Amino acid sequence: MSQEIITLQIGDHANYVGTHFWNLQDEAIACSEQQNWKEPCSTVDHGVLCSWSEDRRGNYTYCPRAVVVDLSGSLGGLSFSDLPAATDGLSTPSWEGHVEVHNISRAAKNQYRKQLEAASQLDPDDEEAMAVYQQALEAAANALQGRPAYWTDYLQVDLHPSCVLTLSGVWRGIGEWDGWGPAVDSSNARETAEAAVDKIRWWAEQCDHVQGIQVLAEDVGGWGSMALNIVTELREQYPGVPMLYYSLQRQQTDAGQASSIRRDLSRPISIAEIAQVASLYVPLSVPVEQLKGSDGTALLAAAIDTATLCLRCTGASTALGSALGSTDMHSLVQLLTGQGANLASLSLQMPAGQLHRMPNAGDTSSSLVLQADVPTCMLTPGISTDPSLSIAESVVLRGARLGSELATTSQCKSALQQYRVQRQSRDSLQPCLTRACISPMPVALPVYFPAGLQEDHHQPRIGRREQWPAPAAMTGLAATAEFQGVLQGSRLRLQSLMQAPLGVSCLDQWGYSASDASELQESIQHLSDRYSRGHYND
Repeated sequence: MSQEIITLQIGDHANYVGTHFWNLQDEAIACSEQQNWKEPCSTVDHGVLCSWSEDRRGNYTYCPRAVVVDLSGSLGGLSFSDLPAATDGLSTPSWEGHVEVHNISRAAKNQYRKQLEAASQLDPDDEEAMAVYQQALEAAANALQGRPAYWTDYLQVDLHPSCVLTLSGVWRGIGEWDGWGPAVDSSNARETAEAAVDKIRWWAEQCDHVQGIQVLAEDVGGWGSMALNIVTELREQYPGVPMLYYSLQRQQTDAGQASSIRRDLSRPISIAEIAQVASLYVPLSVPVEQLKGSDGTALLAAAIDTATLCLRCTGASTALGSALGSTDMHSLVQLLTGQGANLASLSLQMPAGQLHRMPNAGDTSSSLVLQADVPTCMLTPGISTDPSLSIAESVVLRGARLGSELATTSQCKSALQQYRVQRQSRDSLQPCLTRACISPMPVALPVYFPAGLQEDHHQPRIGRREQWPAPAAMTGLAATAEFQGVLQGSRLRLQSLMQAPLGVSCLDQWGYSASDASELQESIQHLSDRYSRGHYND
């Protein structure tokens, strides 16, 4: 029986990440239908994230157990039939002031989206037609350069239409939507937040055992106050359910001074406010040097997918061995949180290194070692990849290879242990609690996955496209002493902006008085103190 996870996505950037995340799930589910990949796919329980049903013909279909929130006009050419109509500002007779009308026609579907929808009309046994379709699909994917206009442009899965909520009266691309608090004074925002909580409850009522809620939120890009309202209500309704919260921060390389100040204010507010409510708070942003022409959302999705794979493992036995180190969200949170310290960093290595046999000195035996192919990418701002500063860490290694074949999980376990011993050089005053999950299932990449990855011709092939790569990946979700410095810097930045006219104005608009801002500083200081040496596990 699956222990279900409900996913909540808040904001445009979060939905770009979420779309890649669900496309990865869709691709992995499709791989389970491939005869040569059934065994590794059987080690992943897709019932954790998705709700399954059987139609009249006996075919099984699935729907992501997700609630999605975004601005009006953010859905592009995709229509969700049950979406409530936006409020018409002209229908308010009591308003006698100026009325500004913006007429926006529905965006046209792009070619990639049209190709995805055309798949349902194909006969899977017609090899010639399938080959032609595949070429057209890949050509359409190649035409999607950089960041698509809408996240629906590359969405492969069918979201439940009643669980896609748009904020009435606030349109994408019209007016200012930035920083922490634009949604604070909107009655429509409160209604949308209540609707999101209702939909989470609706999903929960269909579950046998909810192991947790994962939240993807763009809380420094206009959605902070709404995210806080939603997660606070969820915490009150589900006090014993773990909540894994990802603060997804978009890189703004060309932002103006005012926008930069709003975002600099929003980051410490998010930590001070939301970290008190969430079980585990993970700030994420792709470094500029890692973007490689993409917007980084695919890389974040792959990291989240891999880091949470340990929550979705089955006990299935395969020729490659069973998945090792499976856990649930409660145990994961317990590993990474100390006394009031609940921040975590996330790093990704993709493709992860290969296993090699190295001769042992003095005899004819050999040992398996894991050699990194690419550097580890740290996705949490202000945190390094230095393992000696980690206090606790959850490591996931998936789809590692020995030569051109997938390695067994027992081989990976031995190599991973040796790899981590070589990387760590710590003193006895700060031991690191480590839990490792090892899965034979690699990352099943969709056709459209702009993560700037180099094709590795030694990677095994997987999925509906025999030529498509399935890279190994390794993540580290860690509590680290470096958060003490990050939090101190955040507190000092907040203190500095409190003295600037624009900073004072923003805080006032968001409903924070001078005394409220001082309390935010105290909260951040208190959290920072929890990461001091020797204090974390007191």
